[in-house]
Amino acid sequence: MFFAQVNEQLEKAKGDPNLWIYVAAGVGVLVALFVLFKIATGRKKKHPDLERGQREDLAEYPPPPPPGSKRLTAKGEPVRVRLIVICPTGKAQDPISMDEVPELLDEVLRNLGIFIKTDKPRVKIWPTQLSVAGFAPTFHRLVVSPDAGKKSSRWIKVAGPAKAGGRPILLGMALLTDDPCKMGDIHVQISDWNEVLRVER
Repeated sequence: MFFAQVNEQLEKAKGDPNLWIYVAAGVGVLVALFVLFKIATGRKKKHPDLERGQREDLAEYPPPPPPGSKRLTAKGEPVRVRLIVICPTGKAQDPISMDEVPELLDEVLRNLGIFIKTDKPRVKIWPTQLSVAGFAPTFHRLVVSPDAGKKSSRWIKVAGPAKAGGRPILLGMALLTDDPCKMGDIHVQISDWNEVLRVER
């Protein structure tokens, strides 16, 4: 019945000089509705996570191996090194290679580099950071502790600028304590590493 009526209307309209205008307008409306439907139901593309390679979830880290003959302490608390993040400051500085890391750590604090062998932490070299002041907040934000927001935790995160000999670097470390403590995130100034960390027998 419906198609018969459509055919009848088309037969009547054959002589109408405006027929093609009506057809074109109808097609245009259908195309516009289709495009609007696609826009309304289409998913927005997610922006790429430019910091994905720098994010660390400490809850996924394995336990440390048995300690060596020397222990590292953070403000007197015995700790194990689980993550080391190191990077140059500014575009004028040379990039850092993985082979250089133990020596650079030793220049920040005598014998600090030995904990790469004894504690077997993850070592990450981040891209050059242009903001010295922004490094520590970025490190604390991207390295997530499983105890975030709690009053005490077995995780201590220390980060800030350091001098490896005469070379300025940025250093961040995630440290695991034997017992929960309330130190949390520590922003270290360039001259404070010897006060915060100590290598003890």
